[in-house]
Amino acid sequence: MTFANPLALLGCLAALIPLLVHLFDRRRPKAHPFAAISFVLRSQKRTASRLKLKRLLLYALRTLILLAIPLALAKPQLAKEAAAAASARGPAATAIVVDASLSMRWQDGKSLYTRARDEAREALKELSAEEPATVLLCGPDAKPPAAPSFERARLRALVDEAEEASFGPANLHRCLELAARALEDSPLPGKRIVLVSDMAAHGFHLEVPPPTVADGKGGRVKPEVVLRDVASGQALPNAALVDLQVEPATQVGPRAFQFTFTVRNFSDTPLTDVEAALVVGNRTVAKGFVSVPAGGTARKALTHRFEAGGTVQGEVALAPDALADDNRRPFVLHVPEELKVLLVNGAPAAQRFRDEAFFLEPALTSPGSPVHTTLRDAEAGLREDFSKYDVLYLVNVPAPEPDVVTRLSRFVEAGGGLFLSMGDHVEVAAYNERLRALLPRPLRDVRTAAERDAPDADAHAERLSQVDTAHPLFSPFTGQAGEGLQSARFFRYVLLEAQGEGSQVLAAFQDGAPALAVAQRGKGRVALFTSTVDRDWGDLAIRTSFLPLMQRMAAFLAGALEEREELRVKVGDSLVLTPPKGESVAEVVGPAEGVPFHAQEDGSVRVGPVPVPGAWQVKSAKGETLSALTFAAVLDGSESDLARVSPEALEAYFGAETVTQASTGSERPQVPLWTWLIAAAALAFFCEGLLLRK
Repeated sequence: MTFANPLALLGCLAALIPLLVHLFDRRRPKAHPFAAISFVLRSQKRTASRLKLKRLLLYALRTLILLAIPLALAKPQLAKEAAAAASARGPAATAIVVDASLSMRWQDGKSLYTRARDEAREALKELSAEEPATVLLCGPDAKPPAAPSFERARLRALVDEAEEASFGPANLHRCLELAARALEDSPLPGKRIVLVSDMAAHGFHLEVPPPTVADGKGGRVKPEVVLRDVASGQALPNAALVDLQVEPATQVGPRAFQFTFTVRNFSDTPLTDVEAALVVGNRTVAKGFVSVPAGGTARKALTHRFEAGGTVQGEVALAPDALADDNRRPFVLHVPEELKVLLVNGAPAAQRFRDEAFFLEPALTSPGSPVHTTLRDAEAGLREDFSKYDVLYLVNVPAPEPDVVTRLSRFVEAGGGLFLSMGDHVEVAAYNERLRALLPRPLRDVRTAAERDAPDADAHAERLSQVDTAHPLFSPFTGQAGEGLQSARFFRYVLLEAQGEGSQVLAAFQDGAPALAVAQRGKGRVALFTSTVDRDWGDLAIRTSFLPLMQRMAAFLAGALEEREELRVKVGDSLVLTPPKGESVAEVVGPAEGVPFHAQEDGSVRVGPVPVPGAWQVKSAKGETLSALTFAAVLDGSESDLARVSPEALEAYFGAETVTQASTGSERPQVPLWTWLIAAAALAFFCEGLLLRK
């Protein structure tokens, strides 16, 4: 037994007061025989024994009162025989490993990590004065601990420093290895590792050999391992959002998106009608309910149409449970702005189906498209104020006059997009003379692969065989989605020169001739399609790929196509961002303090590791937010599975002869011993009063 206030034990001397009073109060009268009183003495003998017992009880109660009070003030503590850090093997250097992973944020009134800190303090307290110690907080970025020392105050401060567990996973095997390496710095032969954890299976790698320490004789031995289970053996039920997919909902309208999320139930109890909400900014825009079978998964979709474009931050959230952090899934969505397109028709026709823009205009303005199109013929269209538009489509338009070309050049260099398609009204020489500075490559001549109405037209028609699916423009057209491109036939097209300043060929025919060439001109982009967008020179316009290709083309030329892609990273990981040309990253801000970042040789910036889930913004050197680089950090779904490793499995892994299963705070008496002493003193005082009244 130990005492928190040993000096208070001096008060126990007061227990001698009743004894001294009893001794000094004893009387020894002289005997004087008196015959008349003899009969009275004989009657008192009947009650003498009762009075003696009463005096003894009063003496005992008063002694108990005077003894219990100083003992209570000394605050006695019972030392447990199976204390976590105590061992019959003699003094041992001790490393206390505290699990600080996401699963330790699970709480039922009190978080597991709070219990773990209490356990770590208790383990430090139970060490003897001859036992050095060190502490390792095992999180995603666990660092090697210091060598064991006797600085208990510093170690307690280290435990108190991190008030909450991290949001990332922890590799307990790695942390145990780091702890074992630190123990080798102590000259004591005894080595001990105290693991404070919820014993969740995802943190252990039982297929890897357990940690060992050098025995000083050239060999290695297993250290003593003390397991302190902060979950006290109980199951830890949990449900989590483990995935979120965001896709355009074109059936709803422009700028509409569908948020499809997956919920997994890691408990043995089914979940019924759990509320799910779609939150944009600080506003809930959609709600639904999801039911998940025990140990199973369920998917749910919520749809929302945004009123305006831009970068949007939000989350899908479930009703919170004991581990509320994995019930939210943040996202950053780049909603496309409305694109204003001027469509200049170089070959209008009275019969609508023969019109050059007959297929193109509906493709650009189909439901769900962010494109707003203005259709003009060549004469009226080339007189328009180009600055009012984001992209110009010149389809089968004769070579513009020099003053129009000047305005086109200014428009593109200022950041506008220009799409050029060929046709019978395009004169190769005139285009090269007037538009050479804008064209990705100069035109050569028109090649006819087959006559459209010829019996063998299909056999001789050209097809696309080289499509750059790594480019954002064509990235969706892979597998079966690319069938519409592969099946398209081209009977006639314009050949291009082999070289062009800054040009890039994104698609080519079977004979190697370019089908689509693009180039950067100033801040804008130019795309040259060497065939037609109607059915005169080919049939791409009636293929399934035509509509999405033309819409993506408008977004690409306006510089908005890349904004469709969501930037996402797991908590604890890093990601690489590419700043816009001429911009530099000065700061990364979000739900926590700034995240570290450093520039790389290729001009990109590596950001991370990211410590907290949520939306993160990137600031430029001018203090402006680079919205295209805003990204979302999400949790690692493996930490949501709180299935535990059985004590038997851990004993078999570490070695039954080296493992101690320590009791945790939940098993200790809730009422301290000194409280019972105060209660005993109060009861003795009450009993003394009863005896004195009789």
